[in-house]
Amino acid sequence: MEASISVNLISISFLAAIVCTGFFRTISKRFSILIDLPDKNRKFHQRPTPLVGGLGIHAAMLFGLFILFLSVDTKIYDRENKIQTLNSSIEVIGDNNQEEFNVSAAIVRNSNLNENIFDINIEGINAPLRITRNEDGNFEFTTPEGELKEYSFKDGTLTDIETQLSLNILEPEASKYFDINSSMLSIVIVGVIFQLLMLLDDLFGLSQISRLILQSSASLGVIFLSGEYITNIGFNVLNWDGQLGSFGIIFTIFAVTGIINAFNMIDGINGLCSGVALVVFVCLSFLGADSTMSYGNLIIISSLVGFLVYNLGLFGKKRSVFLGDNGSNFLGFLVAWSCITYSSNDVALMSPVAALWLVAIPLWDCVGMIAGRFASGKAAFEADRNHIHHILFDKTFLKGYLPLLILLGASAFLALLGLILENIFTPAISAIIFIVLGLLFLFLKQKLSIKAY
Repeated sequence: MEASISVNLISISFLAAIVCTGFFRTISKRFSILIDLPDKNRKFHQRPTPLVGGLGIHAAMLFGLFILFLSVDTKIYDRENKIQTLNSSIEVIGDNNQEEFNVSAAIVRNSNLNENIFDINIEGINAPLRITRNEDGNFEFTTPEGELKEYSFKDGTLTDIETQLSLNILEPEASKYFDINSSMLSIVIVGVIFQLLMLLDDLFGLSQISRLILQSSASLGVIFLSGEYITNIGFNVLNWDGQLGSFGIIFTIFAVTGIINAFNMIDGINGLCSGVALVVFVCLSFLGADSTMSYGNLIIISSLVGFLVYNLGLFGKKRSVFLGDNGSNFLGFLVAWSCITYSSNDVALMSPVAALWLVAIPLWDCVGMIAGRFASGKAAFEADRNHIHHILFDKTFLKGYLPLLILLGASAFLALLGLILENIFTPAISAIIFIVLGLLFLFLKQKLSIKAY
């Protein structure tokens, strides 16, 4: 990553989050829509609060992504149609001069003909050049004047076969390209649609079944558009190699839906849901620090920080905003699919087990809550105050920001622990430790829930 681009993206995304959140807050207040009213049961905030934080975050992310697209060289790859689009600038060095050109190339791989076809748009030339690779490995194309030319290319040197004149071509290193593939585009497109639909939950209140259908459909949409899903669990179990096959589609929908609900459930105190998401993307940013993937993470991190300025009342309690169900569901969706991408075979910056450690606190709390509700005969998603953040407030001496800081600190510690275990032990051992600590978490949570101060 380039430092100047990183600084620009951080600044722009943070300011965009401030502006967008403030704009949506004004609209919410003026038209009295998407307002969360306090009650005496679970909602103890002092005044009606807009549920537009998620919209501000998402709008800032999209704006930051647009700025990123304009700021760096990009590669867009369509797996299904085997087309790769490259937008870049190259330097051509001749004997007496050096020129820079903006180049846009569409590369079509034709497996039947065993050749590459390149459609190249070059700045200053009206019509695109179609270049093909011949049997000798050289490149042939017809100039706008109708002349057939053949060149060889090796080690950055382009040589005219007929005249043997050579030019040196300098282009950005592969690690400096920002990859835009079908998975990323699917997450962006489906994420926008999913959050807009989840606004219905904040506006009118959806049934549990309706929410599950929307959450599952969002995951299915990403799988359908990108073809990406969890294909293995990352370790062997007895004689099973961990490969999921076609069942991976169902497993992925179940896993993503679970993470979405886990993030929705921990959105009970200011800063917790977005703070845990912040921890996740900071970790992912370090994992991909050597690649342009981290540009996207910086945009997300800065957008979340911009929202937290409002959510934590740093602009004053009167200007506070909440994520809303649309925001917490979107963050859960984004975290889940980002973890799947980073642990996929194509990227492989961490194992699927390491991804679990990044979301340990919300996942353990969610599993414990659902199990407890089933055991007591309640609905799985029935709202109550038995979450870990409520217990810390209601059953301990911790007040103010202390419960938030403790939970975010624990989340960061567990994420770091999972990444360390990734490099020391096998994924199977890491999974065992994750389960053991999860049971210990639920045991301590149960003890705290019955203790009074």
